[in-house]
Amino acid sequence: MSGDLFSPVALGDIPAGNRIVMCPMTRRRADADGTPNDLMREYYRQRASAGLVVTESVHPSLIGKTYPGSPHMIDRKDLAAWTRVVDAVHGRGGRIVLQLMHAGSAARPQVNGGRTPLAPSAVVPPGTGAPDGRVTDRPVARAMTGGEIDATVEEFARAAAMAMEAGFDGVEVHGGNSYLLHQFLGSGTNLRTDAHGGPAENRCLFPVRVVEAVAREAGHGRVGLRLSPGFSADRTVQGDAPDVYSALLSHPSVRRLAYIHTSSYSDPDVLAWIGAHWTGGWIHNLGTDLQWSTTELLSRIEARLGAGPTAVSLGRLFISNPDLPERLLHRAPLAVPNPKKFYEGESEGYTDYERWTDTSRQPIHT
Repeated sequence: MSGDLFSPVALGDIPAGNRIVMCPMTRRRADADGTPNDLMREYYRQRASAGLVVTESVHPSLIGKTYPGSPHMIDRKDLAAWTRVVDAVHGRGGRIVLQLMHAGSAARPQVNGGRTPLAPSAVVPPGTGAPDGRVTDRPVARAMTGGEIDATVEEFARAAAMAMEAGFDGVEVHGGNSYLLHQFLGSGTNLRTDAHGGPAENRCLFPVRVVEAVAREAGHGRVGLRLSPGFSADRTVQGDAPDVYSALLSHPSVRRLAYIHTSSYSDPDVLAWIGAHWTGGWIHNLGTDLQWSTTELLSRIEARLGAGPTAVSLGRLFISNPDLPERLLHRAPLAVPNPKKFYEGESEGYTDYERWTDTSRQPIHT
């Protein structure tokens, strides 16, 4: 393995300590009102050796919330709490960006204050998992008016401004996984006939407006864009994914961003286009089999970086290996996470995983 994996790298104006990024993961440990707490502060502090930490999805408005326990960046209380998280990560020499996500039609009235979800179009969603594990029907989202589109863009901008005031190293805009920006990109969820709908270029307009608004507050060199080309949950059909993403990623405002962050299940044709045409920072989520050995994981990371990305992101292995970069550097064994504690609870399965560099013990889950 080349030593470059463990060397500092720049993603736009964001300095990363190495090329191993902690990707955003829903963990649902915020207080009932969406405020980050001391448990979350410790969780992120423990994982500060990642080249870059990307937070879980953070909502810029209550109407865009989809899960209980998900955090916000809406008011001064949120800002103060996130500042403590940032200070903890920086105190260990780490770098951290805030991921902003509006769920759109995936928002749930049970947790967003009883509001009808907003979306590009009033498309009937399929049954989906409720917070308690049941599969239920969701209400049909209301098609956004032009004024609501404008207001939502500004909500992203206000949250980005607070993120920079809190000391974050940047902001990642969530444009994938069938949430609001992705819904505008998808032909199955965007049936609009105005400037925000129709041809691929028009469907890119709302995501472009959001990243421009966020960049106005943070600077283009400190803004990333998360994408999952080809992901088609919740009717976000993208049969024309190569056309949509080539249009989006060719836009001058998008090309100035610090990085794009692609998912492991991205459309291979889109990834090929990115490899051939994208010249900025590129983080790609590797996706992992939890049975891989350290040697196998390192081999796959090396192969992926050889295909063009600037850095790779990992998720579940950062849950159970808070010192994952150190383990990879020393080819230490990898602990396996407990999936029953991914999305709920307190410290168990969240902040109680041991550092190999402290204990040199074998994996704590089998």
